[in-house]
Amino acid sequence: MTDDTETMRDRARHALQRYFTRRALPRFTLGLILIFTGTAGFGLSLGLLKLGVTNMAVRYPVAVMGAYGVFLLLIRLWVELEKSQFNPDDAELQEDFQSAPPSPYVLKNAKSRTWDWLDFVLPDEGSFGLFIVLSSIVAIIATICVAIAGAPLLIAEIFVDIFLASVLYRRLRIAAEEHWLGAAVRRTWLHVLITAAALAVMGLTLEICAPGSDTIGQALKRMIQG
Repeated sequence: MTDDTETMRDRARHALQRYFTRRALPRFTLGLILIFTGTAGFGLSLGLLKLGVTNMAVRYPVAVMGAYGVFLLLIRLWVELEKSQFNPDDAELQEDFQSAPPSPYVLKNAKSRTWDWLDFVLPDEGSFGLFIVLSSIVAIIATICVAIAGAPLLIAEIFVDIFLASVLYRRLRIAAEEHWLGAAVRRTWLHVLITAAALAVMGLTLEICAPGSDTIGQALKRMIQG
């Protein structure tokens, strides 16, 4: 990809972020999608349990992967809905596209601040299992919050090629090649991986600390009651 094309994509991405933030409530929409996705994951986990998959360290990640398929299907429906209303010739969108995108926002010392919360004294051995479970839950919630916060960028990334194809191709003969699925997966795979890993760690911890438990509720009840 040439530098000029990459610059055009960056400008289009910036303009589309602003366009969808103004018109499409992307964070609210993605929040609803994640609620339906979570419901699907819960249903899949329950179905696997009824089929005899009692190991939580296996069942929960598998349910996450299945729910991810539901997530991508809902993203597809969202894209089609937005595409039916998308106006590439919108005056504000064109104005944003013509203006240069802002400089990338760089968090100085972000790495050190990100991990500052780990600077604490670990709990004693007796409560370590509960600590791991709670940490996994916090990680999942944080991942969901980050995903929702990035909703404008997600939908903008998906629509970059649609915008390029509908506007720039007819003007500059630049074709868009990437499929919407590639953009969606690229922007979400890490969130899914973190969620699946956190659930696997939590499931394994619960299996060790509360043997014989089939669900989080059962395991936590046994762990709390001692």
